[in-house]
Amino acid sequence: MSTSRRDFLKVSFAAFASVELLSMSILAPKVDADGISKNPLVSYPNRDWESLYRDIYKHDDEFVFVCTPNCTHNCILKAYVKNGVITRAGPTQGYQNGTDIYGTKASHRWNPRHCNKGLAIVRRFSGDRRVKGAMVRRGFKSWVEKGFPRDADGLPLAELFRRGEDTYIQVPWHEAYQLAAVTMAHLAKFYSGERGRQTLLDQDYHPATVDRVEGAGTRTFKFRGGMPVLGSIKLFGQYRQANSMALLDKWVRNVDDKDAKGAVGLDNYTWHTDLPPGHPMVTGQQT
Repeated sequence: MSTSRRDFLKVSFAAFASVELLSMSILAPKVDADGISKNPLVSYPNRDWESLYRDIYKHDDEFVFVCTPNCTHNCILKAYVKNGVITRAGPTQGYQNGTDIYGTKASHRWNPRHCNKGLAIVRRFSGDRRVKGAMVRRGFKSWVEKGFPRDADGLPLAELFRRGEDTYIQVPWHEAYQLAAVTMAHLAKFYSGERGRQTLLDQDYHPATVDRVEGAGTRTFKFRGGMPVLGSIKLFGQYRQANSMALLDKWVRNVDDKDAKGAVGLDNYTWHTDLPPGHPMVTGQQT
């Protein structure tokens, strides 16, 4: 059976019109006996409940801060404060106003700068799991207080180094600094010189690695802050800390400034490996 294009369009239009009229009759506003419309969209229900959400988002004060929840971006965000508590964070949308020393400005395409980690970071500020003081592993603290006891192979006593099983205790900041300082001094002395070299070989370190220490115990230090630490010292704070260990080496080995050795800084790309590690391994620089 053949149908012309004209006849097909006529039939199609008629069918469409029928469906449209039917739908209009079904959806048409109803009226009661007094002619008052029963359409629920004519008058909206009580909207007083919306004030609850407006109260939640209403803030007393605000300030700008740098966000580093678990990344390397340092996004400039705005914190909204209510009753002395940060309730939420939002983008500042002001990146295009920032300039470098040459007057170069960023483009608007950087706005808004806000990710899910940044949105959730406010929960950490007042969270029950937030660390609010200096914490030290109980076994490590005991190791320092006992004078750094070691076994026959020169390794710290295993019963004092039960990582993942030991408990943490909070100590005053000055005590935490003292624990770190005396431990660094001990390690620098213990692994320096010929005795330190032999100890490293006895502990199965590769001879090439031991040669790289160059007789300085500070070269056995490996600085790599965890993500919360990197949030405060940023990416390059650990490198400056590693370099500053040359001051300790000068004191321990009594060497000239030019012979003092700093420590090792493990960068975030080659060792963290959630970002492309091949680039710094080849070029020595982050992408």
